[in-house]
Parts: sequence; structure tokens; C-alpha cells
Amino acid sequence: MEVNFNKIDELNATLTVALAKDDYASAVEKEIKKVQREAVLKGFRVGHAPIGMIKSMYGKSILVDEINKLAGQKLYDYLKENNIDIIAQPLPSADFKSDIDLENKQDFTLAFDIGLAPQFEFNITEKDELERFVIEIEDSEVEKEVESLTVRFGEMADVEISEEKDIIYAEVSEIDENNSVIEGGLINKTISFTPELIQAEDLKAKMLGLKKEDEMDVNIFTLLNNNDTVISSSLGIDKNAIANISNNFKLKVTNISRRTPATVNQELIDKVMGEGVCSSIEDFKTKIKENLDIYYKSESGQHLDHMIGHLLTEKHAFNLPDAFLKRWLLNTKEANYSVETIDEKYDSEAKVLRDILIREKAAVKFDIKVEMDDIQEASIGYTLSVFRNYGMQNPEFEFVKKFSDDNLKKRDYVEQMNDIALKKKIYDKIKEIVSYKDKKVTIEQFYESLKEHNHQH
Repeated sequence: MEVNFNKIDELNATLTVALAKDDYASAVEKEIKKVQREAVLKGFRVGHAPIGMIKSMYGKSILVDEINKLAGQKLYDYLKENNIDIIAQPLPSADFKSDIDLENKQDFTLAFDIGLAPQFEFNITEKDELERFVIEIEDSEVEKEVESLTVRFGEMADVEISEEKDIIYAEVSEIDENNSVIEGGLINKTISFTPELIQAEDLKAKMLGLKKEDEMDVNIFTLLNNNDTVISSSLGIDKNAIANISNNFKLKVTNISRRTPATVNQELIDKVMGEGVCSSIEDFKTKIKENLDIYYKSESGQHLDHMIGHLLTEKHAFNLPDAFLKRWLLNTKEANYSVETIDEKYDSEAKVLRDILIREKAAVKFDIKVEMDDIQEASIGYTLSVFRNYGMQNPEFEFVKKFSDDNLKKRDYVEQMNDIALKKKIYDKIKEIVSYKDKKVTIEQFYESLKEHNHQH
């Protein structure tokens, strides 16, 4: 057996594995005998079919399997023994043809193309400086939150005439160019909307001053702000079906509801904070300010993590074996990529791969290892964020833990949590290394800065 490594450039190589009959013969013979013992063939007892018949029926497929298995093992042994780092799995060579002539030869050569991992040094030091936002909570923000809470905990009541913040309930039916209801179309679908959220000012104005039983023709796409997700859920149809519906619908108001803000008193305070937490409006506002401070420190921290991601990308510029990786994606992810789309979609894959390579380099440099405790902690945090996205702000810990533990029985989920835990430990280490320029801002200034940053990217 002979293995040859041909380095084409810094990121690409070809590796050939030459196999003689002595290298694979015993393994093939062993597998043939195993098949003979288990074969169920008409006219023979199990395990008593003639070996010649087994070889005739299964010999070639067994030979191919054993050749590929042996060549693959020798390939990876060679890479390991010679400390060669690769990206993705090797592919059958595009330029060097494998020699596997089963009919006429007993010696075979298999050729593989290999993408080599780029060589670079981790390059983050104390000389790197990051801007860190220190968000100051002004009294006006506390008052806004109090007002928001009075609305959130207020009572809903039916009203006669619609105003901007009301919820309007209506039945809508699809109509044609003659204003006739389309037979087989969407009929008497119940929807709800708030005039305040309608982006088209002329349509928003028409939704003010409406009464129950009022009717009008509307462009359903304009009413629902051309948001496919909202249109789909409101009308109860699949997103793919949206393109097939009419723009025009007949709308009939069925009800109008208005939320009356709650009074700021001890009853409201207890509903929001829990009984016994705050004993006065002043305590209530102090607690709100503390909660806002915690929330915006988290927001600032997430932005800092985002900027660390940018810093890591900027300080580690390296090339990838792009042509090889595109071939690999086309071969291994056929459902997601085609020759027509690979160039368009490749950049996002390459970015993910760069991030992984940089994190792996940092993990080695700082000897960072992820333990099961780290994975469980990451899973709890991830599960909490999922629940909060669904409106469960303070779920019971035991419920969260059970949900997390159940997911941790899934291998893919564990790998996902491992990546999250590793990223957190690396970012925490980077935060210890870099320097900071603290910038005090209001909440409004903070979000203006985020908007400007997102616009630049």
C-alpha cells in the first residue's frame, strides 16, 4: 500500500492511495464468508449456499466496499500522522482519475481532492479597543414604562367608534374587479388590526371613525403592510398561496375594542411586581428603573458581542479553498445548492466557516474546553430565550429545565449548545484582553447608533 500527497497550493492538495491485492484480499474474503453464513437463498439452508455462488452474486459489491473503506481509513491515518488539517471531507479528485478496473486488474489507485485549512495566528491583543455603551436610564424612560404598563394591564371594552389605538375586528371576503365575491375564494375570514400600525396613511385615515357593521373595499396587502407572515396567519393560508389571491377584499366591521389604561395604584403595582415587592409608587418606579437598567445592560452586552464578532473577522483575514468547498457543498447538500445558486449562497457558508476556524484557533490558544456543565447552562439560557419569544416572561425553572433536559437527549441539539457555550467562553476571554472606550448614551442614542451601524453593514 502506498499513499502519495501532492500539495497543489497552500489551500489545495491531492492524495492518492494505491492498493495491492494483499492489502484488501483477506478483508474481502472475511466479508464474503460472513455473507455466506447469513445468506437466505432458495434451495439452500441458511449458511450452506456455495461460496462460488456468493462470490458471483456479491463479490464485486463487497470488493468495492472494502476498497473504499480501506482507502478512506489510510487517507485519514496519513492526514493524522502528518498533522495535516483539512476542511470538509475529501472528494473524489476532479483532475486525477482513480484507477479501479475490477474486470482486468487487482491493483487499484484512488485519488482524492483535499481542502487544506488556512494557516493563521490568533491576533487579538490589549491594543484592540472596543466602544462600549453605558446606557443611562432617564426619568422620562421610567415614565414611559409606567404608561406602557398601565396600557398592558388595562381592561378591554367594546366601543362604538374606532380610534387610532383600537383593535378593529372584521370579516373579509375576496372580490373580483366587479366587486363580486369570488366563488371558491376566501370568504368571511375573521381578521383583526389596529389603525395605528397601518403604514399607508390614506388607508389609516379611513379606519378612524368606523362603526360596527360598516363596510368598505380594501387592498388586503396594504391593510396588512405587505407582510407575508401577517397575511398568511390572518387569512389562514400558506405563504406560497399569497401570490394567487386577489388584492381586493370586502371588509365588514364586526367589533371595535379599546383598552382603558389602568390606574397607577397598589393593585397595579402588585399585579406587575408581585405582592409585597413595592409598597409605594416611588418604590415601584425605582424597581422599574432597576429592571430597565438590567435589560439595557444586556442589550449593550449583546452589541458588544456583535462588535467582538466584527473585530475577530477584521483581525483574521485569510483565504479558503473556495472552488473545493463549492464542489463539496454541491456534492453533500444537493437539496440546498445547485450549480445555478452556489455562487450566490456560498458567501454565507464561507462566513460561518471562517467564524468556526477563528473560534477553534482561539480555543487552542487559550486552552478553552467546553464541559457538560457549560452545555447545560447554554441550554437553559437558550430555552429561556425561546419561551420569552413566545411571551412566557417568567416560566417556572423546573419546567424550563425539563424542556432543556429533554432536548439535550438529541445529538444535534447538544452540538448546537456546545457551539453556543464555546462561543461564550471565547468571547468572555476576549473581553478580558481588549481595551474599552466607554460611551454614555441615552436609550434613544443607543438605538440610533445601532441603526447607523446596521445601515453601514
